[in-house]
Amino acid sequence: MERAQEIVDGCAPLKVTLRQVMYRRAAEGVLPHTPPMYRRQFAQLAQALRRTTEAASPT
Repeated sequence: MERAQEIVDGCAPLKVTLRQVMYRRAAEGVLPHTPPMYRRQFAQLAQALRRTTEAASPT
């Protein structure tokens, strides 16, 4: 996930999609370009976003 964050940060101020991050990582040879990998990456990103949102929420 660190490389995904680097890709997102490197595209600032533009917004990038999960698909763009996945294609970039596949082009780098880091990930195979397969539907199961896309689903796994989506699930990991969603989990990371939930953790970030929970940490930023006032209690």
